This record gives sequence, structure tokens and C-alpha cells, in this order.
Amino acid sequence: MESGRRVLETLHTLDYEAAPVVYEGELAATVEVLQGFDLVFNALHGGEGEDGTVQAALDKAGISYTGSRHQASRLAMDKHTSKEWMVAAGIPTAPWISLTLAEGPSVPRSNSYPELIKFLEEYSFPVVVKPNHEGSTVGLSIVEAPTELDEALLLAREFGPRALVETYIPGRELTAAILRQRPLPIVEIVPRHRSYDYECKYTDGMSTYIVPADLPLDITVAVQDAARRLYENLDCRHYARVDFRLNPDGQFFCLELNTLPGMTSHSLVPMAAKAVGISFTELIDRIVKLAFTDKGSP
Repeated sequence: MESGRRVLETLHTLDYEAAPVVYEGELAATVEVLQGFDLVFNALHGGEGEDGTVQAALDKAGISYTGSRHQASRLAMDKHTSKEWMVAAGIPTAPWISLTLAEGPSVPRSNSYPELIKFLEEYSFPVVVKPNHEGSTVGLSIVEAPTELDEALLLAREFGPRALVETYIPGRELTAAILRQRPLPIVEIVPRHRSYDYECKYTDGMSTYIVPADLPLDITVAVQDAARRLYENLDCRHYARVDFRLNPDGQFFCLELNTLPGMTSHSLVPMAAKAVGISFTELIDRIVKLAFTDKGSP
């Protein structure tokens, strides 16, 4: 644990100033319009709305907004770096490697990456291949055999030059929302597909949700504590959602933290809040009040 604390201290010294320092086009025009408002409610799920780009532009313009600042947003969207933080904080996560994929029109060949070959010698299939900077399972593949790896890497490369390869964790899909530092009830997602993929997330009837999740008390407490610690270690604010897998042996593994999870009336964070009597309208009101409380703070 002492080594973990040293790693966290080292990570905290790194410069995570998110680009763009100079921004133009539509984002610049939008920021100019927003100068006249007291507060921006940022509900941009994924992409530049969640990876620190919009947050950096708002910070530079001195505009207050809901959700985490640009440093935390950038960290959380970088899957490799955020998993390093999990390990340093003692939060279980699936073993993984990060690959920088060769550019160009050719298909990336899995046998050309020595670190991938070594990883696959140590861990058995299936594995998960996904872009390093994406959300909503965009570009994700569950790879059952070596013959499927090249196609999975090609798909991941469509969304950026870096990919993550991690061991597949069988079992249950859990998510733990944090409102300020308070964990909300855990939601279990039961997708109709093998994984909670894009279709299961955004198509009515493709997933069933159980809230609060039917879990032993010790697992509930441990998952919520892990979510809270990651939220605090990444220096998030206002609210976030942390996703987990729970294997058949009762071991949980953290997948990622979402700094701007979906905030529609049927999204997971509102679902968790409703389970403790917080309506969607009240949830929005609480987040806005948290942002006004933090307004003007560094």
C-alpha cells in the first residue's frame, strides 16, 4: 500500500492540462455565447464533452460549469492512465496492456506487438479490445480466439491510435454512482447481449436494471467504497459513475469512471438516485447547487 501511495503522489505531480489551450470554430463560438450565463450544465456524454476539451475551454474563459474539471475529465477518459490510478489506490481492475497501433491503411497485425504476445501467453482468451479514449463501449470487441485479434485491433484503431487489451471478466455488470462524496445504491445491469454494449445501453428493452442490486452487504460496501475512492483520487466533483464487473467468485473489478454519465430520466445515475427518494428534478437541482457552491474555487 505504501508503494501505491507513492504512485498516486507521482501521478498527482503530472501535468494534465487538457487541450485545446487554443480553441476555434464552433467551440469558440459556443464559449463566447456562454459568457453571458451564470452556469453551464454540462450534459455532453462522451467525446469532447467528457474528455476535458470542453471543460478546458470553459475554464480558460472563466465560465462555471457542472461536473468534473478538465484534469479529472481527461484522466478518466484515458483508460490506461485511469487503470494505473486504480492499481495505485488498491482498487481491483482487470490485467491489461496498452498498445500504440501502427497508422496507415493496413490491418494491424497482432503478432507484430511483442508485448501483446507476452500478455496473451500469460492470460487466456477471451480478452477485451477497446479504444483507449472512448466511452459507451464504442469500438469494443470481446475476442474469443487469436484469429479475431486483428479485426478487433482494426476496429479500435478507427477511434484513435491507442488501444487497450484486457482480460475478460465473466459475471455481473454493476455500476455505482457518486453524488458529491456520497455513494448511491448500486445498479445491476442485465443486458440481453453478452456485454452491456451500445445497443443494450441505448435501445429500449435491451437491458433489465435491478436497483438496488441484490448483493451481499460486504460486496455492496466494498464496491461503493472503491467507487468513492476512485472518485476522490481522480479529484472528481459533483457526480460521477463507476462501472464494475463481479465475477462468479464474488470478486469485483473496476472498469472505468465516467465523469459525465448519461443524465436522461432513464439513465443509470438518476435510476440510482430515485432508489433513495431523489427525483430526477431534485437530482439536477442538487448538482446545480453543488456547482454554485464550487463557483469561483480553483
